[in-house]
Amino acid sequence: MTPNPSPSAASQGRSPVAAGVLVAALVAIAGGLLAPLLLGSFSSRQALALVVVESLCLLAVAAGVLLLSRRLRASHDALWTLARRDELTGVGNYRALQERLAEEIGRHGRRSREFALVLLDLDGFKQVNERYGHLRGDRLLAQVGAILRETVRAEDAVFRQGGDEFAVIVPEAGGEEAEKVAARLRERIRECEHDDELPISATTGLAVFPADATEAEELLGVADRDLFASKPGSRLA
Repeated sequence: MTPNPSPSAASQGRSPVAAGVLVAALVAIAGGLLAPLLLGSFSSRQALALVVVESLCLLAVAAGVLLLSRRLRASHDALWTLARRDELTGVGNYRALQERLAEEIGRHGRRSREFALVLLDLDGFKQVNERYGHLRGDRLLAQVGAILRETVRAEDAVFRQGGDEFAVIVPEAGGEEAEKVAARLRERIRECEHDDELPISATTGLAVFPADATEAEELLGVADRDLFASKPGSRLA
């Protein structure tokens, strides 16, 4: 997953320039239309010059409108992406997770291809917050988000459900492939270096669509129960 996009200063400055060009061109066109009324008759050369100027102004208007529409489209796309990114970790947020689950379920309906959902929860994260404070906890979450993005396959998608809970959608994968992904994630988090004395590890749970569930919420529930059963100290572990 890519970090949140931020428009550059140059791109932000293009909209006022385009608006200025558009306004100037419209003023020039209006002046050209009013010129015959204000100045009276024109010579043929003056009329030709006016036509040329008016044509150039119309082209400027068209260019300004095109540039503004592109900027509006780019701004819309940036806002759409920002609304689906977790600001702290750079991965998708819960809204993006729900949308991607719906996409994968729809894709299964068209191609009959299964996919897996892996949930991941950090062990000992509460102790990090209590001992070192929430700022250090946030830095750890950002580090974990980066680790997850670097570890998953190119076709996989990472999301933060909230708190220290993450989710990974593994397209076209069954339980065996999903368990390989989960094991790789647990290992990478266990090996990550951080400044705290407390060791950090992760517990995972998984579910496969449609073998384990045929709806998004049901799939999340199955994976969540599997995660809880795997938690250290769980009576189901």
